[in-house]
Amino acid sequence: MKIALLHNHFNEDHLDEVKAQMLTLGAPTIHVVYMECFDHYAALEGCHRLRAAYDLGLDPKFIEIEYSDDMCSSVLGYDENEENYPISEICDESYQKVILEFD
Repeated sequence: MKIALLHNHFNEDHLDEVKAQMLTLGAPTIHVVYMECFDHYAALEGCHRLRAAYDLGLDPKFIEIEYSDDMCSSVLGYDENEENYPISEICDESYQKVILEFD
């Protein structure tokens, strides 16, 4: 399963913290949208958790959200200072992001 990380930014120190927590808590659960045109999923959250799971060899669990022009990024806990984009707009450029492959 290929997962595009929609957030390009990550903090190496925070990633190390997430890895340490994941060794105790196990694999994360992440909300994703299937992008049929690209044959991959787009991660709507949890880019640090996905990077950590990938580095640790863990397979995350996924909750699929329907591709939608109606649901917006604010529903997913994006920073309130950021612009509120429809999920479709966020995911449409997922092919340009880092893509990780899980079993």
